[in-house]
Amino acid sequence: MSKPQPVPNNKLLAYVIPGVKKDVSQSIRPCKITRDWMDSTPARYAYRCIPLTAANSMGWEILNPVDAEITWSGSEEGDQLNIQTNTDDPFGPKPHFGSGTVTWYLPFLFRTPPEYGLLVTGPANQDQNYAVPLDAFIRTDWLPFPFTMNWRLTEANRKVTFKAGEPICRIIPYPLALLNDMQMDILELNEDPQFMQQVQQWNQERQGNYEKQREAEQQWAKDGHKPELKELWNSNYAKGKACPAPKSAHQNLFKCAPPIDKRIVK
Repeated sequence: MSKPQPVPNNKLLAYVIPGVKKDVSQSIRPCKITRDWMDSTPARYAYRCIPLTAANSMGWEILNPVDAEITWSGSEEGDQLNIQTNTDDPFGPKPHFGSGTVTWYLPFLFRTPPEYGLLVTGPANQDQNYAVPLDAFIRTDWLPFPFTMNWRLTEANRKVTFKAGEPICRIIPYPLALLNDMQMDILELNEDPQFMQQVQQWNQERQGNYEKQREAEQQWAKDGHKPELKELWNSNYAKGKACPAPKSAHQNLFKCAPPIDKRIVK
């Protein structure tokens, strides 16, 4: 038996499973930054939270191919799911594991470079009533078999809706040795006087900024002035400003590359 071709260190391979008849090239994409609920916040201020938007942008997401309404009887025996879809699709939601679990079979078999696996989650910071994504970690550096994405319904007889085109799965390459090699030490903050000074300075600046925000909001309410929220935010974190300056380049968002279809068309 010949050995599989090695995967380069900067590559994530997504093999289309043999026998798939539909074009699935548009069913996977870099994660989108936007969220409907974030768009709905006043002046879209939720996007001012850089850690939140950074998490939104991490990895690639796989899209649900069909509109689906799903309910669970509440019974742990067998599948006990009622799944209604607008069209039949082999990669739409299916019953499989029981216990209110909804399963998506994915059209791809992923391979990562040596020493990497795939962290599989639901889309970050995405609302879904009565259902939660089940996270997993897959050894895609060697596993010659596809995996599924699963969500667990949390309440009986509650309708859960998944729209066509919305993400139901996120994948992030993750180094296998990182957590095993990382050692956590618990210390007193005053054991590092310089860092403690930075913490205190940062806190003072934040508190001062909060006070300015409250004063501005009160004055604007009195004057009938519509506030521009960007005027109220301290942008030091967004700009990567710190003292001393960070040693690594500051990055607010991750820019995962769009998949390149390299299949040979016959």
